[in-house]
Amino acid sequence: MPGNLAEVAVFTPLRIVFLIVVAVVVRYVAHRLIDRSVRRSVAQPPRPRSRAVEAIAVATRLPAERRAQRIQALGSLGKSVITGVLLVVTVIMVLSELGFNVTTVVAGTSLIGVALAFGFQSIVKDFMSGVFLLFEDQLGVGDYVDLEKASGTVEAIGLRVTQLRDDDGTVWYVRNGEVLRVGNYSQGGPGRPPEPEETEAG
Repeated sequence: MPGNLAEVAVFTPLRIVFLIVVAVVVRYVAHRLIDRSVRRSVAQPPRPRSRAVEAIAVATRLPAERRAQRIQALGSLGKSVITGVLLVVTVIMVLSELGFNVTTVVAGTSLIGVALAFGFQSIVKDFMSGVFLLFEDQLGVGDYVDLEKASGTVEAIGLRVTQLRDDDGTVWYVRNGEVLRVGNYSQGGPGRPPEPEETEAG
């Protein structure tokens, strides 16, 4: 009986299945924890400790929809990072179980990663720009903004694309990596850009 158990313990396919199951369970638990944290953050905004900080927070508090969208986008980012890390670690461990030289595999993976980074650098740029847009609160849902490429009311902020609707009803999708400046008319400005003056024919 002990000999049989030892043989089962060293059975490679069984260990591979075990690694995959563990990765799936860890991903599921981590995603559930992030989802719960996001729901709690949206439902119960953090309370400042001092009255001075509370006064500042009240004066600068974000609208519920805007704040919820930022938190959900950051939660989605966290889940994507966890999934990517677990996938890489699991693949390397499975290859190790199959007898591959992990050092060689990691070196080859690094070269492939560099090549993919060059190929997808515009997507990575859009992604990182979207993260900074959310962290720095440069714009939010309902704001009227000028993104140079297009202007209008913000309808959605994604990690790669920001969606605007102009006064004519046209929906514009602006890649976050192409946003070089943000003119936000809803943050202390007139709310809308001034209308161009019509010139009368002489």
